[in-house]
Amino acid sequence: MDAKYILSGSDDGNVRLWRSNASDRSTVRSSREKQKLEYDEYLKEQYKHMPEIRRIAKRRHVPKPIKKAGEIKRVELESIKRKEDNRRKHSKPGTVPYTAERTKHIVAQQK
Repeated sequence: MDAKYILSGSDDGNVRLWRSNASDRSTVRSSREKQKLEYDEYLKEQYKHMPEIRRIAKRRHVPKPIKKAGEIKRVELESIKRKEDNRRKHSKPGTVPYTAERTKHIVAQQK
């Protein structure tokens, strides 16, 4: 009734429950905390035309563990690419072929 959640269904019979505002938590809040959040939303709405507020509102806030995992994954991929380049440099031409990144992760194909 208050549009805090969205239900979605799929062909395979799965029903998913999503928060309409992903960063909003569904915990019990005190009246003081509710007032503060409402006031914060009011201020964002009132000053949304200002460049500083617009920059903050457009910025995507990612949780620290997820951001750190992405950085680790990026370093791993860079080291794998560097290793392949070094293998190509120090081996006979054509022995280490170039393969597209998308085809590397395919295990099997159905026909």
